[in-house]
Amino acid sequence: MTYFRRFFVTGLQLLFLLTGTQALAVSQNGDGQWLRQKDPQGALIWGRRDGLIFGLPSPGGIRGPRGLIRVGILGKSSGEPELINFIAIEPVTKGAGSRFSRMSFSELEMSELDTGKRGKRLWVANVAGDLTTLPAKPQPVERLSVRIEVEPFTANRARVYVIANVYSDRPGELELAVHHHDDSAPIEELTVTATMGNYERLRHLWLKDRVVDSRELFAAYTGDGFIDKENYSRDEMLMYEDGDALVLATTNEDNPSVVKVTARPSWTYRSIKLTQYWRVPAWHVQPDLRVKVNGRRVYWASTVPIPGGLSFENFEVRQRYVPGQAFVFGLTPKNPWEFSPGIPRLAPQPK
Repeated sequence: MTYFRRFFVTGLQLLFLLTGTQALAVSQNGDGQWLRQKDPQGALIWGRRDGLIFGLPSPGGIRGPRGLIRVGILGKSSGEPELINFIAIEPVTKGAGSRFSRMSFSELEMSELDTGKRGKRLWVANVAGDLTTLPAKPQPVERLSVRIEVEPFTANRARVYVIANVYSDRPGELELAVHHHDDSAPIEELTVTATMGNYERLRHLWLKDRVVDSRELFAAYTGDGFIDKENYSRDEMLMYEDGDALVLATTNEDNPSVVKVTARPSWTYRSIKLTQYWRVPAWHVQPDLRVKVNGRRVYWASTVPIPGGLSFENFEVRQRYVPGQAFVFGLTPKNPWEFSPGIPRLAPQPK
């Protein structure tokens, strides 16, 4: 996807280019943009200075619960990691019963490796990851790969792992390739889901012919739990000419960081306004590909209303599992209608 890659080089690199951060190790690859870890006992954070970073629960790492991959950026002025969202791992095994009854949740299931802890343990054997150079035109592309092991799930006996990749020509994207171990229960779907849309207060879901507003979709809901409705099929997703499928989520606010959640300070958004999205490369698209979102009126584990109204919380794409299939999570400061090349039928959305 040549033009899509060019967009991220010119967009995120210009915005996030930083001169240094003492907390993170820098690869000696010439451009100084890679973040790679050297200390297995330290903060586990990887990625690009000019784009997206990701991490795992670790001493001094990006804050958050167990069982979740952290995704964020480096602050433009501080050079410190800024959390944007979490990604959970949710395998669905084959068998009888509802999808929910065959599903496990990496952040909610109790650990058997760490007694009394909620959330499955996530770890890496190679903390530096593997940095390789791939042949490409007009110039070679570097790829940082980090294999993330996941503690075996108890509820459905799934045993899986994830390979996280970041490419130098797409610094604002995190590719998550999902796999299972030989002794795993048979896998029907292996979903990676962005779980914290309420942090940036994502309220607009960008589909092919419309923008869905969470406040309208769930207007009648007055409860304190999750609320969801139907899936959105592959035919409703945005699609590039090369077959890549795309769905975008944005906040309706000009500057979400100015809103202070005084009753729950940890929910105060501290970064810049970003478009969040999932992209599924054409060669990984399955016939049952679909988008799924749910919403919340109040913040998780509280009765504190979300300022401005109900927003989307979990934001994901689902499809039939094929070993090695990839889901790409992206962050960009561009509005959807500013993407280059432009996405057909998109225009600024009323607030």
